[in-house]
Amino acid sequence: MDAQQMQKPVKNGSPRVWVRIVLFTSLALNLAVLGVVIGAFVRFGPHRDGPPSRADLVGGAYTHALSPADRRKIGRELMREQYNTLPTRSARAAEYQKMLTALRAQPFDPGKVAEVLQRQRDFGRKRAELGHKLFLQHLTDMTAAERAAYADRLEQGVKRHDRDDRRPPPGHVRLFKRPAD
Repeated sequence: MDAQQMQKPVKNGSPRVWVRIVLFTSLALNLAVLGVVIGAFVRFGPHRDGPPSRADLVGGAYTHALSPADRRKIGRELMREQYNTLPTRSARAAEYQKMLTALRAQPFDPGKVAEVLQRQRDFGRKRAELGHKLFLQHLTDMTAAERAAYADRLEQGVKRHDRDDRRPPPGHVRLFKRPAD
């Protein structure tokens, strides 16, 4: 071999290709993470007291504090009275069919859709009022000691639900749902 072939290649000062790839990938991942964090903040905003409560779940704490036997008793009474006073399952199914027909109608008539929604809302309101009446009657029929024990269970349930360690700290953005306890 001659001297030219034995000379080592001269480095021109540029980094190797794999180093550039690693740096580019690192930068891309950092920008992706930053984008997710900014996007979550924009979507969910700063921490508040949490989303508004769903109106249909307001009674959950009250019913959860009842004993299983009391829940079954109220549920049976609700089904019995609902059967006698509220629309049947087939009547409610017919309302959905009316909604489907109204949604597909040409020309679209918002008044027909509003009528169906009103009847369905009335059903929900009547069912909620019936549940309210039965629950209040159940509380009225309790002894003072039973009501006090119920109040203790309700208080424990509310405290357990509102524990600070279950809520994210102010400013925290939860990207994934927390598994159920």
